Amino acid sequence: MLKTNELAREFELRNGFDIFAKLLETDCVDDHQVAYNVVCSLWVLSFHPFALKRFEDYDLNIVERVVKVLDYFNKEKIVRVVLLLLDNLKQASEACHEALSDANVLNTVIKLQNRHWVDKDINDLLEKLFEYLD
Repeated sequence: MLKTNELAREFELRNGFDIFAKLLETDCVDDHQVAYNVVCSLWVLSFHPFALKRFEDYDLNIVERVVKVLDYFNKEKIVRVVLLLLDNLKQASEACHEALSDANVLNTVIKLQNRHWVDKDINDLLEKLFEYLD
């Protein structure tokens, strides 16, 4: 549903990001499937320019909360979608770059690079993010 511009805009206008921010602090640290669904939805929303301001919002702190999900789960599908989201945000505004820096994403990328991943896409995304953030 969020791929449709009108529905994504409606979600953003009706404070859907507030719901995601709360889920990232609660259900997403207890249930890997909820974490995957929330982060995947945020990734889809990150393709919409009008939604990027919500990733920049320091009160919501979406980027930091998403990165913290990786402290609870190391399932490859979750790591991959988090990295895809971060990759989208690096191409966004300066405020998104600050959010990536404030969330200490470079250290997270370095930690993840020291693990063995079966999925080659994860290694490729980690390398791209490291080169960008370094």
